[in-house]
Amino acid sequence: MTLRARLALAMAAIATAFAVVGWFVVTTQRRSLADELDRRLENAVPLALNVLENRATPADPLDPADAGQLYVGVLHADGRLDTLVAMSDGNTPAVDPQDAQANARGPRGLTPFNVGGVDGGEFRVVTMPRQVAPGVPASPQAWSVIAVPTADTDAAVQRLMLTAAAGGVAILLVLGVTWLWVVRLGVRPITEMTAAADAIAAGDRDARLPSYPAGTEAAHLSTAFGEMLGARDAAEGRLRQFVADASHELRTPLTSIRGYADLYHQGAFREEGKTDDAMRRVGKEAERMGRIVDDLLLLSKLDQGVALQIGAVDVSQLLADLEADARALQPGREVRRTVATGVTCRGDAQRLHQALLALVHNALSHTPADTPLTLTATAEAAGRVVVEVVDTGPGMPPEVAAHAFERFYRGDPSRSRHSGGSGLGLAIVQSIVEAHGGTITLHTAPGQGCRFRILLPA
Repeated sequence: MTLRARLALAMAAIATAFAVVGWFVVTTQRRSLADELDRRLENAVPLALNVLENRATPADPLDPADAGQLYVGVLHADGRLDTLVAMSDGNTPAVDPQDAQANARGPRGLTPFNVGGVDGGEFRVVTMPRQVAPGVPASPQAWSVIAVPTADTDAAVQRLMLTAAAGGVAILLVLGVTWLWVVRLGVRPITEMTAAADAIAAGDRDARLPSYPAGTEAAHLSTAFGEMLGARDAAEGRLRQFVADASHELRTPLTSIRGYADLYHQGAFREEGKTDDAMRRVGKEAERMGRIVDDLLLLSKLDQGVALQIGAVDVSQLLADLEADARALQPGREVRRTVATGVTCRGDAQRLHQALLALVHNALSHTPADTPLTLTATAEAAGRVVVEVVDTGPGMPPEVAAHAFERFYRGDPSRSRHSGGSGLGLAIVQSIVEAHGGTITLHTAPGQGCRFRILLPA
């Protein structure tokens, strides 16, 4: 069942509940007023009997002010109705004699019943066979009639019914407006966004979500959905770029290998030594392809959450090994190391060494040979270890630094390819650091070198 249908059913249920409550209130009030009228009639019987005993004829009726809302009369067998007590408003109520006579013939006693009036009104009536003289049994040929009008009670019930009806109409209007408002602000946006999502899923890349008033749930949902689509498009874009870059990186050495193979089949290596040189070049290109594939496999494992061999890592010894590696790679490079004794962290020693060595290689490859390289490690009071790899080389412009950790990104493609890099080194470093629950940041500017700062849990 759709949300629109459920809302309609909920509104119908609420309207039905209000109708039932209104009917119950009106019915209860009508019964209460009828009971009150019967009590008034019962309380008026002694007064009426006094009138009937002392005033057998209508010649001297009771003063209207004494009678109140009471009618007392004598109904004869021939249908004649004599009024002994009129209403307090001075009007002589015309109780319908035929209706009264028809009801009086039954075994009513003091049980009240309704009798119509000749003017269209109604009365609540009790009747009793009347004694024509003292000591003479009551005659069924005449009845004492005691009545009170139901006009006030009927008017009160009618007013209550009108009020309930007006309230019901108002409630229906409110429910209708509420339903339309909820559908407009809640259901319609969902329908529109569903249609847009279906269009996007069907391949319509140009489909866009509609905009809604700020601050509404529909606006929040539309914004979140739009951000999700944007993130998906960005992820797909990165994936396409990744595949294109990986294909390009692998195609370059593969093209070289195929070229040497074609030359060999064409007999281009008949001179002495050329075959050996070609095989050496093929080996280098194959080695380069192997490094790219290994880097891609490592990134894939890190993305999948590869299990690390976590243990206590002596950061001081780790930096000492890195210093030795850097001096071995470039003996003429000035390498500085600043680290306190006994600085340790929790991590995978092999992976951390791999990440830091990649930063060292990055500095050695992209800075002049006379540029100093500094390795530092400190322990913070917050339970973290800070490791920094700093050079004073040419640095990076902001537009390059913003993409430094992206896969296959190169600020200087020709130099990176010439140096054998694949553009995956810093991406691998970031993945390893994040796998340890740490962070890595780059602080750089043109002419100010690069400072890679790693925070690791101690």
